Amino acid sequence: MAEWLMRKALDGYDYEGGFKIGGRCIINLRYADNIELIASTEEELQDIVNRLHEAVTELGVKINGKKTEVIKVCDDPKPITVTVAGCTLSETKSFKYLGAMFISEASCDEEVKSRLAIADRDSAS
Repeated sequence: MAEWLMRKALDGYDYEGGFKIGGRCIINLRYADNIELIASTEEELQDIVNRLHEAVTELGVKINGKKTEVIKVCDDPKPITVTVAGCTLSETKSFKYLGAMFISEASCDEEVKSRLAIADRDSAS
């Protein structure tokens, strides 16, 4: 369903943000019922969220604004404001996705420490 929702939400959308992998612009990652949106600006993220909200509303589904968070990965400390259905989404400084830790400072220090701790624990057993 996440695939269909993103196709519907992005139909006709001319996006420039996200990041490029192999020449393709990536603006979302999907796994099961989770969708991670990627944008270059706050405005672009809000636009994608609005489009996704419209797509889920057509199905009679809702985005849970209390369980949905945003993360800004850059060195600008100014918080971002993104809303869905009038609910301001909370901003987080980190989240784990498919076992990898993402943090707002774009540093991999915590991820490396976590992986080393797992390896140390596993080698001790």
